[in-house]
Amino acid sequence: MRRPALSLLVVMVAVGALSALAIKQSLAGTPAAPTSAPLQQFGAAGETSCIACHGDPELFEPEFLLAVQDYEHDVHADVGLSCHDCHGGNPDPALAEDMSAAMDESFAANPYLGVPDATGVPGFCGRCHSDPTYMRRFNPSARVDQEQEYWTSQHGAGLSQGDENVATCISCHGVHGIQRSGDPQSLVYPTRVAETCSTCHADAALMGDYVTGTGRPLPIDQYARWRESVHAEALLVREDLSAPTCNDCHGNHGAMPPGLDSVTFVCGQCHGREADLFRGSTKRVGFEEHNDYLLDIGDDGCAFCHELPEPQAAITNIHSFGECAACHTNHGVVRPTLAFLSPLPDTPCAFCHEGADAPAREVHEPEGTTTHYEQARSGLLATAAELGIEGEDRFDWLVDMSLVQPSHVLGAAPEGDVPQLRPEFERLFNKFRIGGTSFTYEDPVTGDLTRAPILRCESCHAGEDLLGEEAHGRRVAAGIINRMRELTVRTAEAERIHLAARRGGVEARHISTEIDLAVDSQIQLEVLLHSFSVDEDSDYVAAFETGMEHANAALAAGQDALDELSFRRRGLAVALVFIVLVLIALGLKIREISLRDAAKDSGLPPSTT
Repeated sequence: MRRPALSLLVVMVAVGALSALAIKQSLAGTPAAPTSAPLQQFGAAGETSCIACHGDPELFEPEFLLAVQDYEHDVHADVGLSCHDCHGGNPDPALAEDMSAAMDESFAANPYLGVPDATGVPGFCGRCHSDPTYMRRFNPSARVDQEQEYWTSQHGAGLSQGDENVATCISCHGVHGIQRSGDPQSLVYPTRVAETCSTCHADAALMGDYVTGTGRPLPIDQYARWRESVHAEALLVREDLSAPTCNDCHGNHGAMPPGLDSVTFVCGQCHGREADLFRGSTKRVGFEEHNDYLLDIGDDGCAFCHELPEPQAAITNIHSFGECAACHTNHGVVRPTLAFLSPLPDTPCAFCHEGADAPAREVHEPEGTTTHYEQARSGLLATAAELGIEGEDRFDWLVDMSLVQPSHVLGAAPEGDVPQLRPEFERLFNKFRIGGTSFTYEDPVTGDLTRAPILRCESCHAGEDLLGEEAHGRRVAAGIINRMRELTVRTAEAERIHLAARRGGVEARHISTEIDLAVDSQIQLEVLLHSFSVDEDSDYVAAFETGMEHANAALAAGQDALDELSFRRRGLAVALVFIVLVLIALGLKIREISLRDAAKDSGLPPSTT
């Protein structure tokens, strides 16, 4: 009988000590973190004065009962906390009908606090989440700097100035149904972060009064553009939870746009090699110089220095170059393709089928393959002309058409289905990064599909320099894309020759190895272009020359395979002719014997015919 009494005594002493601590902190003028002493007495799953009242359907409409219903699945309920731990008050169920006693602001053990206004939410949550001693009870490694970070954020700065429309803790985490951040149902689970941010940032009415640092209206299409990005595809389609969403670039509680001089470091968290190449390039130096020029030139933008007909003169919406974002933009970071470069060939087909040096090459694919391509290309161009599709629209249309061409797919697909690409074509199409010059996204205001052109080298680099020569930027851009095109054409041609030989029954695995190495070099070029150098001693040119060695080796081996296939076919033809002649001679001999035997049986002289 002594053990229960002793246990009760220990509990009473603990409750008294915690209550005394709360009273001491209250008298000191600092809101105490919840002690949970009343909860220990009545239990989270048990009835409290709060639940008895706010869960009564006779007192509240269904929508107001959700606070109690949702809280059953709340992370705070999971760890044993209840209403009064946040809102204060006396949870004794006996006080369910005595509102003044249940919500007593002078209740010494846990003064009633009620519901904070918007400006008080960070401090309200921070009572617990900024207290390391209290949070250690639930998670020894829990962060306790969220509130401090929040006040450094764009949201916190606005709230401190009295703007109650900005996001606070409950805007992102919810109120009574808060889930752990690792729960897929949580509003801040990686796959839901962007959607959560968009509840405010895609709201035209809410965001209408806000402007960017340059005084322009704050855009509301960030989420719509991000949904079309390579990052969204990785996160939402491939379920790669390491793919970036809003908070990976802007931060969580201390959310702010990355500074122009830190974008490379932000992107470099994942794209380290590209970031290092860019930081060591002359492009970064040029960006820094141009940002100084653009600092005070106003709405003229690039036109302040650049005159028509240069393309820069038409650029008025760029007032600073944000390193990576200058080419890739920020939210609509679509998968980079060869269409980012310039000058582009007339059609995307040219990246695999039309090398500028084709007449000078010693190795050529079978004539039938070349003829088939020319016929298919002419047919597509004729169709585009009939449809009135021109310029960049035609380029993009041809990219789409390449994905349904009979020679590129395994066979006709059922109506409504997308044809399955041949593995070899799909591999080169993806590895070579064939793509269009624009992408579309849904306008958050109108719901219409909006076409967004991608930024290409010639968007800024074109024309002549002060000496009347081709501008340096344009020369570098041309050097990058021309080498890429030469390598992709050689590699793709080697692949087609390889397929022709393999389908003819010639062993060609050694060709495949060289093709793979050439493709690897092409992928290196896609990274090394961030050095923005095509000097003869540059890494870019070295990777190109290595790739060409492998592509040429594949072509030479492919030619040998085609020669062997041709030899086999000639030998087969000769053998077939010989076999036919033997069969004919055998047939004649059989006929002669048959006639002789027939004449002998009839007693007539053998026929001389």
